[in-house]
Amino acid sequence: MNNLKLDALNVEIMHSGRACLNFTSCIGWEEFPDYANAVLDLLNGKIEKKTDSFDVRIWEVIIDKEKFHFTFDDFPVMVSLESITPTGDMLITEFKRKLVS
Repeated sequence: MNNLKLDALNVEIMHSGRACLNFTSCIGWEEFPDYANAVLDLLNGKIEKKTDSFDVRIWEVIIDKEKFHFTFDDFPVMVSLESITPTGDMLITEFKRKLVS
């Protein structure tokens, strides 16, 4: 975890009302897969589905039996874990604590 960039580690509420854990704005398109896999390893998550377009990547992932979107957006650049359920909202805060410790 020493090399894992977490410069933007912050929980926000998205327009949808769901929680979002921002990780970093220092990862590019090419680095995203390795970065996502490193974070998922720390959170014991697994990838279910990958959707990649020219400006965004949205990967459906499962962590603690809950579905999330692990995303890369290039405007503005940000890598985030987005909740899609009320249970996921509660887990987002736990994930931040785990990554900080």
